[in-house]
Amino acid sequence: MRVLIISDIHANLQALRALPAADAIICAGDVVGFGPDPSGVVAELMRLDVKCVRGEEDDAVARATKQHPVPPALAQAAKTLREHARESLTAAQMRWLRALPPELELTLGGVRIGMTHAYPGDYTRYVAPTPDELSRTMRAFPHCDVVVVGHTHRRGTWKGRALVVNPGSVGMPQRPGYASYAFLEVGKVRFGSSRYDPSETLAEMRNLNVDDDVYREYEHELTRGSLRPHQRLARASS
Repeated sequence: MRVLIISDIHANLQALRALPAADAIICAGDVVGFGPDPSGVVAELMRLDVKCVRGEEDDAVARATKQHPVPPALAQAAKTLREHARESLTAAQMRWLRALPPELELTLGGVRIGMTHAYPGDYTRYVAPTPDELSRTMRAFPHCDVVVVGHTHRRGTWKGRALVVNPGSVGMPQRPGYASYAFLEVGKVRFGSSRYDPSETLAEMRNLNVDDDVYREYEHELTRGSLRPHQRLARASS
């Protein structure tokens, strides 16, 4: 069984559609936020029956939570595009988003998988891959062989009692124009990237008639590459 592991789609439908096929798909959250097409992304995830956990952007949109922090360079984009997402999602899509759990365990292909967006008990916390924090992440899923996290947009694996996997970001990837993912197959993890055209996503953003500063913030993130953490965080006002 081939399991596609993804995270941090951030309402970028072009990037999501570029991903390869798999027998099952799991997502470590932040399916909405920042990007232009939250409704299209949620519709695609629902159609594909993707198993997903809640990220802070999902919470900010579905529950109108205002306190979740964002990088200062994306403060205006966060405020504007969270509101855009609330207005564009259908009632059924909002119910789906609100129902996302903060943590999830499931078995696929004989492998027990645990998943959380950032850190057990706190899906807003940026996790540095230190031995203490990785050990805490593994201990939160004592029966799992693999633990999937996202949030940082940095992909990697760390081996301990379990294997911790961060697939990187689909919609705001570290390498511009290449949606990041991982495959889990026969108990082994392999990373990959799918090429997509950021100009198409940026054209969608322009069609929303957002302010120039919002467009520039998003354009910079999409075309220069996105990474977390290693930067101070500001609180979004919406």
